[in-house]
Parts: sequence; structure tokens; C-alpha cells
Amino acid sequence: MSVINSMLKNIEQRQPNSAINDQGTVVVEPVYDSHGAIKKVVTVAVALLVVVLSYIYLPSTSEKVTPPVSTATQVNKQHQLEAIHDPAVLVNENIQKQSDIVAPPVAQFAPTLSEPELEGKNEVKPEVKESFKAEKVTLTAATVQPQKTVAAKQQSTIEVKKVTQPRTEQQQIADLLRQAKQALEFGLYQEGINDLTQILSRDKGNIAARSLLAATYFQQQDILSAQSILEHGIAFDSQVLEWRVLLSKIYITRKQYAVVQQLLSDEFDSQGDAQYWALKGTAAQQLGDHTRALTCFEQLTQLQPQQGKWWLAMATSKDAQGDYLSAKRYYQAAIDVGNLNFAVLKHAEQRLQALGGVS
Repeated sequence: MSVINSMLKNIEQRQPNSAINDQGTVVVEPVYDSHGAIKKVVTVAVALLVVVLSYIYLPSTSEKVTPPVSTATQVNKQHQLEAIHDPAVLVNENIQKQSDIVAPPVAQFAPTLSEPELEGKNEVKPEVKESFKAEKVTLTAATVQPQKTVAAKQQSTIEVKKVTQPRTEQQQIADLLRQAKQALEFGLYQEGINDLTQILSRDKGNIAARSLLAATYFQQQDILSAQSILEHGIAFDSQVLEWRVLLSKIYITRKQYAVVQQLLSDEFDSQGDAQYWALKGTAAQQLGDHTRALTCFEQLTQLQPQQGKWWLAMATSKDAQGDYLSAKRYYQAAIDVGNLNFAVLKHAEQRLQALGGVS
């Protein structure tokens, strides 16, 4: 109790003092600095805005700046090495890329930089940029010029080879022969004759040209010129059977059968064709050499069995030899095969009837 009483007394003693203190105290309201608060708010907002913008734009800028640096550097080094070994390989590619080399973006040739460093690099003076471009132009010109020179040398070499490789004599003769054949096909006989004559002046042994020239003269009824051309050819090379056959045609028309026998001697029998055997057999039969004629016409009946005239020629020679049974058989074969004109057919029928009683 004593403690409680002492406490109550203390309380009573304090109340008047506090009242006195309350009556004598002046209350002052606190003063706030509004300008400082606004400045802090604006600073915080600007900082936030810078952070947001850096997250938006900084990644795309780094993507544009960083990859081309290493790629462009490696490509340039690789192109320089290839140009050293084979300058002509990259001529077109270097020319196409010349515009890119002349005015390259700064980012393609700059190392990866942070944002403050990039701001510093963007302040490069125009004189430095122009100097950088001039160096690149000089480098490009030095790289492309040797390549153009090599390409020009190669082209000039090809042109020189074309000029220094004239057509050979045989090629020129082949061209003239082809030109002559075309002229004759279009009826330009004099032009064709001129070309063929020019060929023979260069190559006397040209079989095709001499044969074609003789045939052209023969077709134009210039028999003497054709004969002269063929005789000169045989004198130059007596083993050309084609010239002998053509000359034999001329002598057959003149009924000079002995000359034909000389031209178509037995040594050429192994090379003979239907035309050869027909000329030789006709000449032998007209000269009364029926044994030789039968040999020739027998070859023809084997080569061209559907031609009745050869069977009729066999019958004529057998009839001339007196072998009437064989003659009757060949006359009948000629009539059966046919391909005979009316007069020849009548002759075969008459001879068959005349030999009908022969046994």
C-alpha cells in the first residue's frame, strides 16, 4: 500500500507541471521541401526510362553490329588468299562486291563496343571516314586490275590461236567440193565446174572431184571434155576403177567395145559392181566373146535377179553359141521375170517359139 500511495503522490505532483508546460509550449508545423521531392521523382523516372529503352534497342543494335564484323573480316581474308593463287577466279565476284567495299558501314569494320564506346565512335570526324573510303577504293582497284589483265590476256591468246590456225589444204578442198555439189544441185553448172577445176589444180588425184566434173561435162553433152578429164585421171592413177567405168560409158556410146575391154580388164573383176559387169558383158557380147559375156551376165543375174534383161542376155549368148536348150530356158526365165519393154519381150517370145521344136 505504501508503494501505491507513493505512486499516487507522484502522479499528483506531475500533473500541475505538465499543465504548466502545456501552457508555455509553442507548437510549430513542420516545413517540407517540395522542389527536392519533385526532382527526385523526375530523376527516378528518367532512370527507369533509360533502362527500358536500353532493353528495347540495345539487343537489336548488338545483333547488327557484332555478327558482320567477324564474317566480313574472314571473307575479306579468304578472298585475298584466293586472289593471290588464282586472280582470274574471283573477277566477277569482286566487281559485284566493289560497291559494298567502297562505302562500307562503320559497324562492319568496328569491333564490338559497349554503349558509351559506341557513342564515342559515332563522333568520328568526316575527314577520317573519307580517308577510310579512299583506302578501300585503292585496295579494290589493286585487286581487280590484275584479274582484268589476266582475263584480257586469256581472251587475246584465244583470238591469236584462232587467227594463227588457218584451214588446211584438205579442209579447203573439202569446202570447195561441198560448194560445187550445192551449185550443181541448183543448176549452176558453170560455178560448179569452176570449183571442181580449182580442186583438180590443187589435187589431181581427187577421185570425187574428177568423177563429178566428168559426169557434169557428160550431162552437158560435152563428151570430149569428159573424156579428156577421165583420161588425164587414169594417166595420173591407173588403178582408179571409177574413172575407168565412166570412160567406158563414153566408149560404149561410140561403140568402141575393144577399148572398153581394155579399160575393164580381168584384174578389176574383184572390185566389180553391177555397172562394171554390165559394161564389160555388153562389150564382150558385141565383140562375139560370148564366154566372157556369159561370165559377166551370170554375175548380174546373181546381183539383180529381178531384172529380166540379164536373163535375156544370157539366152542371147547361149543362142549364139548353139546351146539351144540353155537358150530356151533363159528365154523363158526372161519372160517370167519380166521388166522388159514391148519390143524386147516380143523378141524373146519369137526366139522361144523358134526353138520350141528343139530338143
